Amino acid sequence: MAKRVNLDAFIPREDFGRQDVEIGGAEAIRDFPISYLLEDSPIRKQLRKPDFQRETTHWTPEQVVTFVASFLDQEVIPGLILWKSPSFIFVIDGGHRLSALRAWIEDDYGDRAISASFFGHEISDEQKKIALRTRKLIEEKVGRFSTLKALVGTSKGNNALQLRRAGALFTRPLTLQWVLGTADVAETSFFKINSQGTPLDDVEEMLIKNRRKPIAISARAILRAGQGHKYWSRFTEERKEEIEKHAHDIYKLIFEPEVTSPIKTLDVPLAGSVSPVDALALLIDFLTVAAATDQKDIDAIADYADDTDGSETVTILKRCFRIANRITGDSAGSLGLHPAVYFYNEKGKHSRFLFLGMGSLITDKVNNSDDGWFKKFTKARKKLEQFLVDNKSLVSILPQNMSRAQRVPKMRDFFAFLITEINGGKTPSPEDVIAHLGIKGQFLNVTGGEAATRFSDDTKSMVFIQQALASALRCRICGGLLDPSKSISYDHETRVRNGGDGRPENAQLVHPFCNTGVKT
Repeated sequence: MAKRVNLDAFIPREDFGRQDVEIGGAEAIRDFPISYLLEDSPIRKQLRKPDFQRETTHWTPEQVVTFVASFLDQEVIPGLILWKSPSFIFVIDGGHRLSALRAWIEDDYGDRAISASFFGHEISDEQKKIALRTRKLIEEKVGRFSTLKALVGTSKGNNALQLRRAGALFTRPLTLQWVLGTADVAETSFFKINSQGTPLDDVEEMLIKNRRKPIAISARAILRAGQGHKYWSRFTEERKEEIEKHAHDIYKLIFEPEVTSPIKTLDVPLAGSVSPVDALALLIDFLTVAAATDQKDIDAIADYADDTDGSETVTILKRCFRIANRITGDSAGSLGLHPAVYFYNEKGKHSRFLFLGMGSLITDKVNNSDDGWFKKFTKARKKLEQFLVDNKSLVSILPQNMSRAQRVPKMRDFFAFLITEINGGKTPSPEDVIAHLGIKGQFLNVTGGEAATRFSDDTKSMVFIQQALASALRCRICGGLLDPSKSISYDHETRVRNGGDGRPENAQLVHPFCNTGVKT
Protein backbone atom coordinates (compact mmCIF):
# COMPACT_ATOMS: atom_id res chain seq x y z
CA MET A 1 0.00 0.00 0.00
CA ALA A 2 1.33 3.46 -0.92
CA LYS A 3 2.38 5.65 1.98
CA ARG A 4 0.25 8.81 2.26
CA VAL A 5 1.17 12.19 3.72
CA ASN A 6 -1.15 13.41 6.48
CA LEU A 7 -2.07 17.01 5.59
CA ASP A 8 -5.27 17.09 7.64
CA ALA A 9 -4.12 19.78 10.09
CA PHE A 10 -3.80 22.71 7.68
CA ILE A 11 -7.41 23.64 6.94
CA PRO A 12 -9.78 23.37 9.92
CA ARG A 13 -13.20 21.78 9.53
CA GLU A 14 -16.48 23.48 10.33
CA ASP A 15 -20.05 22.22 10.56
CA PHE A 16 -21.66 22.92 7.20
CA GLY A 17 -25.14 22.57 8.68
CA ARG A 18 -24.81 25.81 10.65
CA GLN A 19 -23.92 27.84 7.57
CA ASP A 20 -27.29 28.08 5.86
CA VAL A 21 -27.35 31.78 4.94
CA GLU A 22 -26.80 32.50 1.27
CA ILE A 23 -24.00 35.01 0.68
CA GLY A 24 -23.59 36.98 -2.52
CA GLY A 25 -20.60 38.84 -3.91
CA ALA A 26 -18.03 36.16 -3.14
CA GLU A 27 -16.75 36.33 -6.70
CA ALA A 28 -15.03 39.59 -5.82
CA ILE A 29 -12.02 37.33 -5.12
CA ARG A 30 -11.16 35.93 -8.54
CA ASP A 31 -7.89 34.11 -7.90
CA PHE A 32 -5.89 32.66 -5.02
CA PRO A 33 -2.21 33.67 -4.62
CA ILE A 34 0.00 31.79 -2.15
CA SER A 35 0.10 34.90 0.05
CA TYR A 36 -3.46 34.00 1.12
CA LEU A 37 -1.96 31.02 2.98
CA LEU A 38 0.56 32.97 5.04
CA GLU A 39 0.09 33.15 8.80
CA ASP A 40 -1.29 36.71 8.99
CA SER A 41 -3.62 36.40 5.99
CA PRO A 42 -7.31 37.13 6.74
CA ILE A 43 -8.25 34.75 3.91
CA ARG A 44 -6.31 31.86 5.47
CA LYS A 45 -8.02 32.50 8.81
CA GLN A 46 -11.42 32.09 7.13
CA LEU A 47 -10.60 28.90 5.21
CA ARG A 48 -12.52 25.81 6.30
CA LYS A 49 -13.23 22.31 5.06
CA PRO A 50 -16.81 21.05 5.36
CA ASP A 51 -17.12 18.86 8.45
CA PHE A 52 -17.97 15.91 6.20
CA GLN A 53 -14.86 16.31 4.01
CA ARG A 54 -12.65 13.23 3.87
CA GLU A 55 -9.32 13.28 5.69
CA THR A 56 -6.62 15.05 3.72
CA THR A 57 -4.45 11.94 3.55
CA HIS A 58 -4.64 10.77 -0.06
CA TRP A 59 -1.38 12.10 -1.54
CA THR A 60 1.95 10.31 -1.53
CA PRO A 61 5.20 12.24 -0.87
CA GLU A 62 5.84 12.18 -4.63
CA GLN A 63 2.43 13.71 -5.36
CA VAL A 64 3.03 16.52 -2.87
CA VAL A 65 6.42 17.32 -4.42
CA THR A 66 5.07 17.14 -7.98
CA PHE A 67 2.23 19.51 -7.13
CA VAL A 68 4.47 22.13 -5.45
CA ALA A 69 6.87 21.98 -8.41
CA SER A 70 3.96 22.30 -10.88
CA PHE A 71 2.68 25.34 -8.98
CA LEU A 72 6.09 27.05 -9.14
CA ASP A 73 6.71 26.08 -12.77
CA GLN A 74 3.34 27.54 -13.79
CA GLU A 75 2.03 24.29 -15.18
CA VAL A 76 -1.70 23.71 -15.57
CA ILE A 77 -3.39 23.09 -12.20
CA PRO A 78 -7.15 22.57 -11.71
CA GLY A 79 -8.91 25.56 -10.18
CA LEU A 80 -10.23 25.72 -6.62
CA ILE A 81 -13.95 25.62 -5.91
CA LEU A 82 -15.06 27.61 -2.86
CA TRP A 83 -18.28 28.57 -1.11
CA LYS A 84 -18.74 31.61 1.15
CA SER A 85 -20.76 31.42 4.35
CA PRO A 86 -21.33 34.35 6.72
CA SER A 87 -18.14 33.57 8.65
CA PHE A 88 -15.99 31.24 6.58
CA ILE A 89 -14.71 30.34 3.14
CA PHE A 90 -15.33 26.63 2.57
CA VAL A 91 -13.11 24.60 0.24
CA ILE A 92 -15.50 22.48 -1.82
CA ASP A 93 -12.71 21.21 -4.08
CA GLY A 94 -8.95 21.76 -3.77
CA GLY A 95 -8.34 20.86 -0.14
CA HIS A 96 -5.30 18.73 -0.94
CA ARG A 97 -3.80 21.46 -3.14
CA LEU A 98 -4.13 24.18 -0.51
CA SER A 99 -3.02 21.87 2.29
CA ALA A 100 0.09 20.82 0.35
CA LEU A 101 1.05 24.46 -0.22
CA ARG A 102 0.53 25.36 3.41
CA ALA A 103 2.50 22.29 4.52
CA TRP A 104 5.33 23.50 2.28
CA ILE A 105 5.12 27.01 3.72
CA GLU A 106 5.22 25.70 7.30
CA ASP A 107 7.72 22.87 6.60
CA ASP A 108 5.23 20.60 8.34
CA TYR A 109 4.23 17.42 6.54
CA GLY A 110 2.29 15.91 9.42
CA ASP A 111 5.06 15.90 12.03
CA ARG A 112 5.71 19.43 13.31
CA ALA A 113 4.05 22.15 15.38
CA ILE A 114 0.73 22.64 13.55
CA SER A 115 0.18 18.90 13.09
CA ALA A 116 1.31 18.09 16.64
CA SER A 117 -1.19 20.57 18.07
CA PHE A 118 -3.99 19.30 15.84
CA PHE A 119 -3.39 15.66 16.77
CA GLY A 120 -2.79 16.33 20.46
CA HIS A 121 0.84 15.22 20.03
CA GLU A 122 -0.40 11.70 19.15
CA ILE A 123 1.59 11.28 15.91
CA SER A 124 2.47 7.77 14.82
CA ASP A 125 5.98 6.70 13.91
CA GLU A 126 4.73 5.81 10.44
CA GLN A 127 3.36 9.33 9.95
CA LYS A 128 6.69 10.79 11.07
CA LYS A 129 8.62 8.59 8.61
CA ILE A 130 6.41 9.67 5.71
CA ALA A 131 6.81 13.32 6.71
CA LEU A 132 10.61 12.99 6.77
CA ARG A 133 10.57 11.40 3.32
CA THR A 134 8.38 14.21 1.97
CA ARG A 135 10.67 16.87 3.44
CA LYS A 136 13.73 15.21 1.94
CA LEU A 137 12.12 15.03 -1.51
CA ILE A 138 11.02 18.67 -1.29
CA GLU A 139 14.55 19.79 -0.44
CA GLU A 140 16.02 17.71 -3.27
CA LYS A 141 13.56 18.60 -6.03
CA VAL A 142 12.01 21.97 -5.10
CA GLY A 143 13.66 23.68 -2.15
CA ARG A 144 12.11 24.94 1.06
CA PHE A 145 9.59 27.75 0.95
CA SER A 146 11.83 29.85 3.22
CA THR A 147 14.73 29.39 0.78
CA LEU A 148 12.73 30.54 -2.25
CA LYS A 149 11.11 33.37 -0.32
CA ALA A 150 14.57 34.72 0.57
CA LEU A 151 15.45 34.81 -3.14
CA VAL A 152 12.38 36.86 -4.15
CA GLY A 153 13.45 40.15 -5.75
CA THR A 154 17.14 39.25 -5.86
CA SER A 155 19.58 37.71 -8.31
CA LYS A 156 21.56 35.89 -5.62
CA GLY A 157 23.02 32.49 -6.32
CA ASN A 158 23.59 30.74 -9.60
CA ASN A 159 20.69 28.28 -9.52
CA ALA A 160 18.62 29.55 -12.41
CA LEU A 161 15.70 27.19 -11.68
CA GLN A 162 15.41 28.35 -8.08
CA LEU A 163 15.58 32.02 -9.12
CA ARG A 164 12.85 31.47 -11.70
CA ARG A 165 10.68 29.65 -9.15
CA ALA A 166 11.26 32.42 -6.59
CA GLY A 167 10.07 34.95 -9.18
CA ALA A 168 6.84 32.98 -9.67
CA LEU A 169 6.24 32.34 -5.96
CA PHE A 170 3.96 35.34 -5.26
CA THR A 171 2.82 36.10 -8.79
CA ARG A 172 1.36 32.74 -9.86
CA PRO A 173 -2.18 32.37 -8.39
CA LEU A 174 -4.53 29.42 -8.43
CA THR A 175 -7.72 30.03 -10.38
CA LEU A 176 -11.04 30.16 -8.52
CA GLN A 177 -14.61 29.15 -9.06
CA TRP A 178 -17.40 29.95 -6.59
CA VAL A 179 -20.51 28.01 -5.66
CA LEU A 180 -23.38 30.44 -5.19
CA GLY A 181 -26.35 29.47 -3.04
CA THR A 182 -27.11 27.85 0.30
CA ALA A 183 -25.24 25.18 2.23
CA ASP A 184 -27.45 22.53 0.60
CA VAL A 185 -26.37 23.73 -2.84
CA ALA A 186 -22.71 23.62 -1.76
CA GLU A 187 -23.08 20.11 -0.32
CA THR A 188 -24.71 18.85 -3.53
CA SER A 189 -21.83 20.41 -5.48
CA PHE A 190 -19.34 18.59 -3.26
CA PHE A 191 -20.86 15.19 -4.03
CA LYS A 192 -21.03 15.88 -7.76
CA ILE A 193 -17.40 17.00 -7.86
CA ASN A 194 -16.21 14.05 -5.82
CA SER A 195 -17.87 11.55 -8.16
CA GLN A 196 -15.21 12.59 -10.67
CA GLY A 197 -11.43 12.79 -10.47
CA THR A 198 -10.50 10.95 -7.25
CA PRO A 199 -13.95 9.76 -6.22
CA LEU A 200 -15.01 9.11 -2.67
CA ASP A 201 -14.66 5.46 -1.73
CA ASP A 202 -17.58 3.58 -0.21
CA VAL A 203 -16.46 4.14 3.38
CA GLU A 204 -15.92 7.88 2.92
CA GLU A 205 -19.30 8.30 1.26
CA MET A 206 -20.99 6.27 4.00
CA LEU A 207 -19.41 8.44 6.72
CA ILE A 208 -20.31 11.68 4.97
CA LYS A 209 -23.94 10.73 4.47
CA ASN A 210 -24.23 9.45 8.06
CA ARG A 211 -21.89 11.95 9.73
CA ARG A 212 -24.29 12.75 12.59
CA LYS A 213 -24.95 9.11 13.45
CA PRO A 214 -23.33 7.88 16.68
CA ILE A 215 -21.42 5.11 14.86
CA ALA A 216 -19.76 7.63 12.53
CA ILE A 217 -18.88 10.02 15.35
CA SER A 218 -17.49 7.14 17.44
CA ALA A 219 -15.40 5.76 14.56
CA ARG A 220 -13.85 9.14 13.80
CA ALA A 221 -13.15 9.74 17.49
CA ILE A 222 -11.39 6.38 17.95
CA LEU A 223 -9.35 6.73 14.74
CA ARG A 224 -7.45 9.70 16.18
CA ALA A 225 -7.60 8.64 19.83
CA GLY A 226 -9.97 11.52 20.61
CA GLN A 227 -7.72 14.09 18.91
CA GLY A 228 -7.79 15.88 15.55
CA HIS A 229 -10.97 17.56 14.36
CA LYS A 230 -13.72 17.25 16.94
CA TYR A 231 -16.73 15.95 15.04
CA TRP A 232 -18.47 16.00 18.42
CA SER A 233 -17.83 19.72 19.09
CA ARG A 234 -21.53 20.65 19.22
CA PHE A 235 -22.08 18.54 22.35
CA THR A 236 -21.67 19.77 25.94
CA GLU A 237 -18.22 19.88 27.53
CA GLU A 238 -19.10 16.90 29.71
CA ARG A 239 -20.12 14.82 26.71
CA LYS A 240 -17.06 15.88 24.73
CA GLU A 241 -14.75 14.83 27.55
CA GLU A 242 -16.48 11.44 27.83
CA ILE A 243 -16.20 10.82 24.09
CA GLU A 244 -12.53 11.75 23.99
CA LYS A 245 -11.66 9.62 27.03
CA HIS A 246 -13.44 6.49 25.77
CA ALA A 247 -12.06 6.96 22.24
CA HIS A 248 -8.52 7.28 23.59
CA ASP A 249 -8.90 4.16 25.75
CA ILE A 250 -10.28 2.08 22.87
CA TYR A 251 -7.54 3.29 20.52
CA LYS A 252 -4.86 2.17 22.99
CA LEU A 253 -6.49 -1.24 23.38
CA ILE A 254 -6.89 -2.10 19.70
CA PHE A 255 -4.43 0.00 17.65
CA GLU A 256 -1.28 0.08 19.78
CA PRO A 257 1.54 -0.57 19.17
CA GLU A 258 1.91 0.27 15.49
CA VAL A 259 2.37 -2.63 13.12
CA THR A 260 5.47 -2.65 10.92
CA SER A 261 6.57 -4.77 7.96
CA PRO A 262 8.29 -7.13 8.15
CA ILE A 263 6.98 -8.16 11.56
CA LYS A 264 9.77 -8.45 14.12
CA THR A 265 7.70 -8.69 17.28
CA LEU A 266 4.60 -10.56 18.43
CA ASP A 267 3.44 -7.34 20.07
CA VAL A 268 1.09 -6.41 17.23
CA PRO A 269 -2.12 -4.35 17.37
CA LEU A 270 -5.42 -6.15 17.83
CA ALA A 271 -7.12 -4.30 14.96
CA GLY A 272 -4.26 -3.97 12.50
CA SER A 273 -3.08 -0.79 10.79
CA VAL A 274 -4.49 2.61 11.71
CA SER A 275 -4.39 3.86 8.10
CA PRO A 276 -7.52 6.04 7.77
CA VAL A 277 -9.62 4.18 5.18
CA ASP A 278 -8.85 0.64 6.40
CA ALA A 279 -9.20 1.53 10.07
CA LEU A 280 -12.47 3.42 9.55
CA ALA A 281 -13.99 0.48 7.68
CA LEU A 282 -13.02 -1.87 10.50
CA LEU A 283 -14.20 0.53 13.21
CA ILE A 284 -17.62 1.01 11.63
CA ASP A 285 -18.11 -2.76 11.53
CA PHE A 286 -16.72 -3.31 15.03
CA LEU A 287 -18.87 -0.57 16.52
CA THR A 288 -22.05 -1.89 14.89
CA VAL A 289 -21.20 -5.38 16.16
CA ALA A 290 -20.37 -4.25 19.70
CA ALA A 291 -23.46 -2.02 19.89
CA ALA A 292 -25.91 -4.69 18.71
CA THR A 293 -28.04 -6.51 21.28
CA ASP A 294 -28.76 -9.31 18.79
CA GLN A 295 -25.84 -10.56 16.69
CA LYS A 296 -28.24 -12.06 14.16
CA ASP A 297 -29.80 -8.66 13.47
CA ILE A 298 -27.04 -6.02 13.48
CA ASP A 299 -28.19 -2.51 12.62
CA ALA A 300 -26.35 -0.71 9.82
CA ILE A 301 -24.89 2.74 10.47
CA ALA A 302 -27.83 4.36 8.63
CA ASP A 303 -30.38 2.64 10.90
CA TYR A 304 -29.34 4.82 13.84
CA ALA A 305 -30.96 8.18 14.54
CA ASP A 306 -28.79 11.30 14.45
CA ASP A 307 -27.12 11.89 17.82
CA THR A 308 -28.23 15.36 18.89
CA ASP A 309 -26.62 15.49 22.35
CA GLY A 310 -23.80 12.92 22.31
CA SER A 311 -25.45 10.48 24.73
CA GLU A 312 -25.82 7.70 22.16
CA THR A 313 -22.22 8.14 21.02
CA VAL A 314 -21.04 7.72 24.61
CA THR A 315 -23.23 4.62 25.03
CA ILE A 316 -21.79 3.00 21.89
CA LEU A 317 -18.21 3.82 22.88
CA LYS A 318 -18.80 2.23 26.29
CA ARG A 319 -20.17 -0.93 24.67
CA CYS A 320 -17.23 -1.07 22.29
CA PHE A 321 -14.75 -0.67 25.17
CA ARG A 322 -16.51 -3.42 27.11
CA ILE A 323 -16.02 -5.88 24.25
CA ALA A 324 -12.46 -4.78 23.46
CA ASN A 325 -11.67 -5.21 27.16
CA ARG A 326 -12.93 -8.78 27.03
CA ILE A 327 -10.62 -9.53 24.10
CA THR A 328 -7.49 -7.93 25.55
CA GLY A 329 -6.26 -5.88 28.50
CA ASP A 330 -5.64 -6.53 32.18
CA SER A 331 -9.21 -6.36 33.47
CA ALA A 332 -10.45 -9.42 35.37
CA GLY A 333 -12.68 -10.66 32.53
CA SER A 334 -10.10 -10.31 29.76
CA LEU A 335 -9.40 -13.42 27.72
CA GLY A 336 -6.10 -11.91 26.62
CA LEU A 337 -6.38 -13.21 23.06
CA HIS A 338 -3.02 -13.16 21.32
CA PRO A 339 -3.58 -11.15 18.13
CA ALA A 340 -0.81 -12.94 16.21
CA VAL A 341 -2.66 -16.23 16.82
CA TYR A 342 -6.26 -15.14 16.26
CA PHE A 343 -6.21 -12.16 13.90
CA TYR A 344 -3.11 -12.33 11.66
CA ASN A 345 -2.41 -14.66 8.75
CA GLU A 346 0.78 -16.61 8.13
CA LYS A 347 2.35 -13.59 6.36
CA GLY A 348 1.67 -11.19 9.19
CA LYS A 349 -1.31 -9.47 7.53
CA HIS A 350 -4.24 -8.55 9.73
CA SER A 351 -7.50 -10.40 9.04
CA ARG A 352 -10.35 -7.98 9.57
CA PHE A 353 -13.07 -10.61 9.48
CA LEU A 354 -11.42 -12.94 11.97
CA PHE A 355 -11.27 -9.98 14.36
CA LEU A 356 -14.89 -9.03 13.71
CA GLY A 357 -16.08 -12.65 13.91
CA MET A 358 -14.52 -13.15 17.32
CA GLY A 359 -15.81 -9.73 18.42
CA SER A 360 -19.31 -10.73 17.38
CA LEU A 361 -19.09 -14.06 19.22
CA ILE A 362 -17.86 -12.44 22.44
CA THR A 363 -20.50 -9.69 22.18
CA ASP A 364 -23.22 -12.34 21.85
CA LYS A 365 -22.02 -14.15 24.98
CA VAL A 366 -21.64 -10.95 26.99
CA ASN A 367 -25.09 -9.70 25.99
CA ASN A 368 -26.64 -13.01 27.03
CA SER A 369 -24.66 -13.19 30.29
CA ASP A 370 -23.36 -16.59 29.16
CA ASP A 371 -20.55 -16.88 31.70
CA GLY A 372 -20.38 -20.63 31.14
CA TRP A 373 -19.25 -20.12 27.55
CA PHE A 374 -16.11 -18.28 28.65
CA LYS A 375 -15.14 -21.30 30.75
CA LYS A 376 -15.83 -23.59 27.78
CA PHE A 377 -13.65 -21.34 25.64
CA THR A 378 -10.85 -21.56 28.19
CA LYS A 379 -11.13 -25.36 28.33
CA ALA A 380 -10.85 -25.57 24.53
CA ARG A 381 -8.31 -22.79 24.17
CA LYS A 382 -5.04 -24.70 23.85
CA LYS A 383 -6.34 -26.99 21.08
CA LEU A 384 -8.21 -24.11 19.41
CA GLU A 385 -5.04 -22.04 19.20
CA GLN A 386 -3.06 -25.00 17.88
CA PHE A 387 -5.63 -25.39 15.09
CA LEU A 388 -5.38 -21.69 14.25
CA VAL A 389 -1.57 -21.76 14.17
CA ASP A 390 -1.39 -25.00 12.17
CA ASN A 391 -3.96 -23.83 9.61
CA LYS A 392 -3.20 -20.12 9.23
CA SER A 393 -3.10 -20.29 5.44
CA LEU A 394 -6.54 -21.94 5.28
CA VAL A 395 -8.08 -19.71 7.93
CA SER A 396 -6.91 -16.53 6.18
CA ILE A 397 -8.62 -17.43 2.89
CA LEU A 398 -11.92 -18.62 4.35
CA PRO A 399 -13.54 -15.12 4.20
CA GLN A 400 -12.54 -14.81 0.54
CA ASN A 401 -14.89 -17.68 -0.26
CA MET A 402 -17.91 -15.98 1.29
CA SER A 403 -20.09 -13.07 0.27
CA ARG A 404 -19.43 -9.81 2.10
CA ALA A 405 -22.67 -10.13 4.09
CA GLN A 406 -21.69 -13.63 5.26
CA ARG A 407 -18.16 -12.92 6.43
CA VAL A 408 -18.75 -11.70 9.99
CA PRO A 409 -21.50 -14.23 10.92
CA LYS A 410 -19.61 -17.09 9.24
CA MET A 411 -16.36 -16.28 11.04
CA ARG A 412 -18.32 -16.03 14.31
CA ASP A 413 -19.70 -19.48 13.52
CA PHE A 414 -16.20 -20.72 12.65
CA PHE A 415 -14.88 -19.95 16.15
CA ALA A 416 -18.06 -21.23 17.85
CA PHE A 417 -17.88 -24.51 15.91
CA LEU A 418 -14.25 -25.17 16.87
CA ILE A 419 -14.91 -24.46 20.55
CA THR A 420 -17.98 -26.71 20.62
CA GLU A 421 -16.20 -29.56 18.82
CA ILE A 422 -13.15 -29.43 21.09
CA ASN A 423 -15.31 -29.35 24.22
CA GLY A 424 -17.09 -32.43 22.87
CA GLY A 425 -13.81 -34.32 22.83
CA LYS A 426 -13.31 -34.07 19.06
CA THR A 427 -10.27 -32.90 17.10
CA PRO A 428 -11.72 -30.93 14.18
CA SER A 429 -9.95 -31.06 10.83
CA PRO A 430 -9.82 -28.36 8.13
CA GLU A 431 -12.25 -30.50 6.10
CA ASP A 432 -14.70 -30.47 9.05
CA VAL A 433 -14.55 -26.67 9.18
CA ILE A 434 -15.08 -26.29 5.44
CA ALA A 435 -18.02 -28.67 5.48
CA HIS A 436 -19.61 -26.97 8.51
CA LEU A 437 -19.35 -23.52 6.91
CA GLY A 438 -20.91 -24.86 3.71
CA ILE A 439 -18.04 -23.80 1.48
CA LYS A 440 -17.89 -25.54 -1.89
CA GLY A 441 -14.84 -26.28 -4.03
CA GLN A 442 -11.24 -27.16 -3.35
CA PHE A 443 -8.73 -25.11 -1.39
CA LEU A 444 -5.28 -25.03 -2.95
CA ASN A 445 -1.95 -24.05 -1.42
CA VAL A 446 -0.85 -21.16 -3.59
CA THR A 447 2.21 -20.19 -1.56
CA GLY A 448 4.56 -22.32 -3.67
CA GLY A 449 6.26 -21.41 -6.92
CA GLU A 450 9.74 -20.36 -7.88
CA ALA A 451 11.51 -18.69 -4.96
CA ALA A 452 13.32 -15.36 -5.27
CA THR A 453 16.95 -15.13 -4.20
CA ARG A 454 16.13 -12.59 -1.48
CA PHE A 455 13.66 -12.93 1.37
CA SER A 456 10.55 -10.80 0.88
CA ASP A 457 8.93 -8.93 3.77
CA ASP A 458 6.14 -11.52 3.72
CA THR A 459 8.65 -14.35 4.05
CA LYS A 460 10.47 -12.59 6.88
CA SER A 461 7.16 -12.03 8.71
CA MET A 462 6.14 -15.64 8.15
CA VAL A 463 9.38 -17.05 9.55
CA PHE A 464 9.32 -14.72 12.55
CA ILE A 465 5.71 -15.53 13.45
CA GLN A 466 6.28 -19.29 13.15
CA GLN A 467 9.40 -19.31 15.30
CA ALA A 468 8.25 -16.72 17.82
CA LEU A 469 4.91 -18.45 18.46
CA ALA A 470 6.69 -21.78 18.92
CA SER A 471 8.59 -20.35 21.89
CA ALA A 472 5.97 -17.90 23.22
CA LEU A 473 4.87 -17.84 26.87
CA ARG A 474 1.88 -19.97 27.81
CA CYS A 475 -0.74 -19.57 30.51
CA ARG A 476 -0.04 -22.00 33.37
CA ILE A 477 -3.77 -22.63 33.83
CA CYS A 478 -5.23 -23.15 30.33
CA GLY A 479 -2.09 -23.72 28.26
CA GLY A 480 -3.04 -21.00 25.77
CA LEU A 481 -0.55 -18.44 24.51
CA LEU A 482 -0.01 -15.27 26.52
CA ASP A 483 0.23 -11.73 25.18
CA PRO A 484 2.41 -10.36 28.00
CA SER A 485 2.64 -6.79 26.72
CA LYS A 486 -1.15 -6.29 26.80
CA SER A 487 -2.86 -8.92 28.91
CA ILE A 488 -1.28 -10.82 31.77
CA SER A 489 -2.04 -11.67 35.38
CA TYR A 490 0.32 -12.75 38.17
CA ASP A 491 -1.28 -15.63 39.99
CA HIS A 492 -0.49 -17.32 43.30
CA GLU A 493 -0.02 -20.97 42.32
CA THR A 494 -0.96 -21.88 45.90
CA ARG A 495 -3.66 -19.48 47.00
CA VAL A 496 -2.98 -17.13 49.89
CA ARG A 497 -5.92 -18.60 51.78
CA ASN A 498 -4.28 -22.00 51.44
CA GLY A 499 -0.94 -20.76 52.79
CA GLY A 500 0.59 -19.48 49.57
CA ASP A 501 3.00 -16.57 49.82
CA GLY A 502 4.53 -13.94 47.54
CA ARG A 503 7.80 -15.69 46.76
CA PRO A 504 8.77 -16.02 43.05
CA GLU A 505 8.47 -19.81 43.13
CA ASN A 506 4.75 -19.43 44.01
CA ALA A 507 4.05 -17.05 41.11
CA GLN A 508 2.76 -18.03 37.68
CA LEU A 509 1.81 -16.06 34.57
CA VAL A 510 -1.80 -16.56 33.44
CA HIS A 511 -4.59 -14.91 31.48
CA PRO A 512 -6.66 -12.46 33.57
CA PHE A 513 -9.86 -14.49 33.06
CA CYS A 514 -8.07 -17.74 33.91
CA ASN A 515 -7.02 -16.16 37.21
CA THR A 516 -10.39 -14.76 38.19
CA GLY A 517 -13.00 -16.82 36.33
CA VAL A 518 -11.52 -20.30 35.96
CA LYS A 519 -9.16 -21.11 38.81
CA THR A 520 -10.91 -22.92 41.64
